[in-house]
Amino acid sequence: MHEASWVRSIYLYVMCAVSIALIGIGAVGSVVGLVHTVAPDLGHRDTLDRVGIGLANIATSVVDLVGETQGGNPEAFCRDVTESQDEFDACVEEEQSFGGGDEMTAIQDGIGEVKDELRTQIRNSSVDQMIKGILLVGVGLLLFRIHSSRTELFADGLMPRRGSPAAGAAPPTPMAREIPTDPLPPPPGAPLP
Repeated sequence: MHEASWVRSIYLYVMCAVSIALIGIGAVGSVVGLVHTVAPDLGHRDTLDRVGIGLANIATSVVDLVGETQGGNPEAFCRDVTESQDEFDACVEEEQSFGGGDEMTAIQDGIGEVKDELRTQIRNSSVDQMIKGILLVGVGLLLFRIHSSRTELFADGLMPRRGSPAAGAAPPTPMAREIPTDPLPPPPGAPLP
């Protein structure tokens, strides 16, 4: 069975288009991966990342608020939240027994570790995306190189070479003919050849 030339031509151009699409998708993926590697807060992979970072931010604010209330005068705090003397005494005793300093620092450290772990996971995912993008660009370039040289449009490369006319173009015509001229006579007193 003889293959029609138009079938081969369509195949080659489709493969060129696919390779250009692979190069574009790979380039975009590489750039997005690079940006998310540099700034992981922009690269949440899914809803869980957003929820995790959001909860960590809220917990940090709550811990700061609790630390501020406990870092001040417990009597002033207890006057604001109690109504009777017995409640006031119980509140002051509770606030003084809680301590607050070391516990709040430990909680802040734990929240920071959660945020750091989420950012590390996002960075790792972004590096993977960047590597996949680079591989897609490489495969696209390879496919384009293989198939484009067999097409009429890209036979001479993306930019036609100088001296080789593009397919179907007329050969270049000289603009002006060179007129042969005699060399200049030797200067006076110079030896003759």
